[in-house]
Amino acid sequence: MKIKDIDSLHQEDLENSLHPSIFYTDKNYDLFILRLPSFLNNKLEFLNYSFIITNEEYAYFDNQNKQIISLNSIKEFYLYLDKSIKSTMKLTNDYYSKVLDLEESVYENKKQDTFNKTWYEYKNELIRVNRILYKANEALENLIDTYKNEKDYLERNFANIQEHLQRSYRTTGLCLEKLDVLYNFHQSKTSEQMNKIVYVLTLLSGIFLPLNLIVGFFGMNTTSLPFTKFENGTYFVISILIMTGILASILIIYLKRK
Repeated sequence: MKIKDIDSLHQEDLENSLHPSIFYTDKNYDLFILRLPSFLNNKLEFLNYSFIITNEEYAYFDNQNKQIISLNSIKEFYLYLDKSIKSTMKLTNDYYSKVLDLEESVYENKKQDTFNKTWYEYKNELIRVNRILYKANEALENLIDTYKNEKDYLERNFANIQEHLQRSYRTTGLCLEKLDVLYNFHQSKTSEQMNKIVYVLTLLSGIFLPLNLIVGFFGMNTTSLPFTKFENGTYFVISILIMTGILASILIIYLKRK
């Protein structure tokens, strides 16, 4: 098959590296584009695997060189898909392991200075992967439904790659659910810690507020202040401060128990 045999609109789809997964039937050929996630240079990327299927042959479209490469048989077509989908399954399993590690560190109360950054990175990437895999599953299912009556095409060769792709999609969904639970748990734990801090500050304020009031009163530069003419007036004021602090502490403890 030559490039010129492909409809111009379909040729644009084949050359579009951002085209979503799709299965399209035409009177002369069928067009199958499978878009899958992949890690390139430690960065999440999405690659298109494009195929043209006719009654006589199966062909792969090389987007980089803009040429159609004929596949020898349906088995080679299957092996090409199988290799790509297994790579995707490994990628989603790696994400699942990362989410489990994050989950373990949170539940074991390990220090998480970068939790929000890590959580957002996983969440953002998994949402994209989940959306891409949803379309890929849909396109592969359409392909299978179209050719399910052909001898040896699906029952023995393609059912497993469909299951692998569906499993990858379910894995990303499970990861997203775990991330949502983790975020809620982390936020609850953070709020609880903040409430404890506010509670301690409130207790300290309840103790020192009366003391500050008394100190401020006796610190005024006015005449006729109590104890100014007493020889041990300062000790009287200190005694009042101590008694006030003790009474405030006893009152707070009593209210806490009630």
